[in-house]
Amino acid sequence: MWDLTLPSLCATFEKYFTVGNIVTPEELDDAELMAMYKHHYNSVTAENAMKPEAVSSAPGVYNFEHADKIVKWAEENKMMLVGHTLVWHAQSAKWLNRNEDGTPLPRAQAKANMEAFIKEYVGRYSGKIYSWDVVNEAFIDSSGSEPYNGNWRDYLRRETENPRAVGHWYLAYANGAGEGESGADYMFDAFYFARKYDPKAILYFNEYNEEFPHKRHAIVDMVNDLNAEWRAHPEYDGRLLVEGIGMQSHHNHIHTDVDRVRAALELYSKTGTKISITEMDFTFGSESEPANPLSPEESKKQAETHAALFALFMEFSAHIERVTLWGKNDGQSWRKWGSPHLFDENCQAKEAFHAIISLVK
Repeated sequence: MWDLTLPSLCATFEKYFTVGNIVTPEELDDAELMAMYKHHYNSVTAENAMKPEAVSSAPGVYNFEHADKIVKWAEENKMMLVGHTLVWHAQSAKWLNRNEDGTPLPRAQAKANMEAFIKEYVGRYSGKIYSWDVVNEAFIDSSGSEPYNGNWRDYLRRETENPRAVGHWYLAYANGAGEGESGADYMFDAFYFARKYDPKAILYFNEYNEEFPHKRHAIVDMVNDLNAEWRAHPEYDGRLLVEGIGMQSHHNHIHTDVDRVRAALELYSKTGTKISITEMDFTFGSESEPANPLSPEESKKQAETHAALFALFMEFSAHIERVTLWGKNDGQSWRKWGSPHLFDENCQAKEAFHAIISLVK
């Protein structure tokens, strides 16, 4: 059972940023769960129901049943709704950028498919979505052994031995690129089409490991370049095109470095965009060596790190508009093996919950 006498997360941080979480369409019918949700959160992201493959399986074939349900619930409950996501290398139907045999479509066909998909999808909810995660996880990971070379395009996903990480949009746009064109051009088109078909929505780029040096510099250069390109566009309307940077914030006890997060926030805040923490969790152990439940030492570290990160978010609240947690309790998390959330599998508040609440006097 959820304890609704606990301080509300969104009310606690209302002077700093909105606080959100994820839902599935099925969860919206759970009255107890939704009572908890409305107590703690004032923004909402669909966990999977609004990803590309969830709404379109083939050209001209769309199924909006689940997305419609979430949009309707968000409207009725006055939730800030985040559309997640439009252009992604994963969980996207093949028709968008590949032939049946998996080879890249020609550039012109991929571009036409992208516009058709965004027009149908974004256009359906125009004016109802606060922000869209337009492009998700575009950049490769880097070992950090070599310094960033200053060209963000070199760090975009393309061919890889991992079939789940291939940059299909890049490869399609590269297939038939002419002089002065490249596979990276899909990035501008994605944001342009999203702006065209929902001019009111705030447009975000969303990325994981976003605090690591190579990625944070590539993200900043990409955002600045796309916005410069937009300013030279005949349809430029005085707004930024890429208006937000989404920091997924999938943290863990080994690699998370609060100073590195600070460095990323400092860089991102200089772009003039909004910033959101979009998918936050904090794990221990691994899938092969679960940490569930946490030891007293692990619980203490989770609480201390959450407090340090939320204190940082509060410090940068002039730039941060939203903090979204990616899961409501440890038992329902996609990373349940790592006890990643503020509430345990029995819906009881953990040490980390009390640590962040205590930051606000």
